[in-house]
Amino acid sequence: MFNFFDEIKKSISKIQPQVLSNYNIINISGKILYIEGHLGLTLLSKETITFKVKKGRAIVEGEDLTLAELTDTTMKIVGTIKKVEVV
Repeated sequence: MFNFFDEIKKSISKIQPQVLSNYNIINISGKILYIEGHLGLTLLSKETITFKVKKGRAIVEGEDLTLAELTDTTMKIVGTIKKVEVV
């Protein structure tokens, strides 16, 4: 079965293998945000969710944000995603 994300990772790994060891943030239609490789949640509200990633933190802004799933390394945020910034 074809996996779009695996194909992207294969093509990037030849050029910049260090990029793949950090984290992945996947925005699906501005309604679902799937994160792999987070290092912990730091802020949770209906308008802002912040979490640590390797060498920084990610800030998700939107409306009616809900943490739908949380594991040691992955999370799923649902709501209206307006902005995602890594600082």
